[in-house]
Amino acid sequence: MRKTSNFLKLALVAFFCMSTTALHASENGENVVYIGSGPVKNNDTSTTSDKKPITLGYLRQSRNSDNIWGVDISAEGSMLDSTWGQTQAVKQATSFNLLIGKNFTRNENSRFDAAFLIGVREKTSECPKSYLGYQCYANSTPDTKYGFNYGLVMTWTYKSLMLGGRVTGESTQALMGLRF
Repeated sequence: MRKTSNFLKLALVAFFCMSTTALHASENGENVVYIGSGPVKNNDTSTTSDKKPITLGYLRQSRNSDNIWGVDISAEGSMLDSTWGQTQAVKQATSFNLLIGKNFTRNENSRFDAAFLIGVREKTSECPKSYLGYQCYANSTPDTKYGFNYGLVMTWTYKSLMLGGRVTGESTQALMGLRF
């Protein structure tokens, strides 16, 4: 429960920052804000999270270039959590990603873009156990280790509606967004 609420808080902050940046940049190019979700990978092991992956992202293209860039944050994959008195409990991991790509076709009403996704994803979180009920001893910050995250994002936009797909080593998600 805590992991989900922390992700939602982080996603709202990221969405606000991306929206603010996009509003200032909208006169100079094209912007897309998107959300995504997909099925849980069907791994029947005790080290795999069974929560549905979700994503929040932003793509940007300057008017004078075919290059696109973006960022996204996603709850995808699994991490081992040894905080709050747990020993390697399986939780859903959070990933932070950069997108770098290119526009392949564009006309008056539609466009097709593809981007490589690179980033980091939580692998483990641990700390010395607290005896007073805190997350960690002396309420210290957990030591979180990250691993490499990679993938591909493809989008098709018609007027202001964007549809697409996002495939990473941890999840496959359908995307929907708005272009402005």
